[in-house]
Amino acid sequence: MKNLKILWKFSRPHTIIGTIVSVTTLFIISNQIQGTGYLQNWVVLVVTLVSCLGCNLYITGLNQIYDVELDKINKPNLPIASGELSTASAKKIAVSSLSIALFFSYLQNFYFGGLITGIAIIGSLYSIPPIRLKKYHFWAATAIAIVRGPMVNLGIYFHFYITTHGLPITLNSEIILLTFIITAFSVGIAWFKDIPDYEGDKLYNINTLTVKLSKKKTLYLGLIMVSTAYLISIIYAFYPEFFGLNFSPNPMNIPSKKIAFGIFQIICLGIICISGLTLNTENQTSVKRFYMLYWVMFFLEYLGFVLLY
Repeated sequence: MKNLKILWKFSRPHTIIGTIVSVTTLFIISNQIQGTGYLQNWVVLVVTLVSCLGCNLYITGLNQIYDVELDKINKPNLPIASGELSTASAKKIAVSSLSIALFFSYLQNFYFGGLITGIAIIGSLYSIPPIRLKKYHFWAATAIAIVRGPMVNLGIYFHFYITTHGLPITLNSEIILLTFIITAFSVGIAWFKDIPDYEGDKLYNINTLTVKLSKKKTLYLGLIMVSTAYLISIIYAFYPEFFGLNFSPNPMNIPSKKIAFGIFQIICLGIICISGLTLNTENQTSVKRFYMLYWVMFFLEYLGFVLLY
């Protein structure tokens, strides 16, 4: 039981939950667009989740392996930093996780195997010296945004569609909107996660946006980024013609769903703006609480699209 608890902490649970939510949402949307049932494709969902969770664990584990000294300052409760898990054991978990991810992804098809391989490579470049993208705020944010945005949303949606239906792929405007919003959210993740890590990052010359600017400026830039994405989704809900787009036949041509989606986005925008603008960036506990709230809003964005379908 103790080992499972350590593994759970090592996995960075909020990222694991994020992967489960995103993959399941994309499965639901692709099945609805195809007009197929969930039960006949459940094996595809399970194997895809195993692959994605294995890749997720590999990337988060690798980050902790190369960030031990940083984490002793920024995140002392993480298993390696606290001494609960040895670096050697962490490496075994990371390698095993990657092996599982690659095996089950290529087992399905070479497209999905290549997608998981690409995500794993970017995750490796993010953490491993000498490249270590996390040292450079622009490349760190770009890596996170590319993976969590188009590679996950478009990439896995294509995988589900190809695996369960075949070609050609039907791509509607809601998938494009979801990808856009999550990409913006992912840039916010890259910036907001560095606010509570300011002390360690500054000491070890990790040039995050927070170190280069300040905690408050980074917070405001992130809020502007995410608020813009919310506003675009709200305009899309009420005035799709503004973008020269028409709603796909299912489901956004239903007025009640369109209005509900727009109101949902307005509420989410209000929550994130009020929480961010009232945040004391010098209070470490409050900053970490805001970051976890941000992940909850990330989950809710997927939920909003699930409710449409």
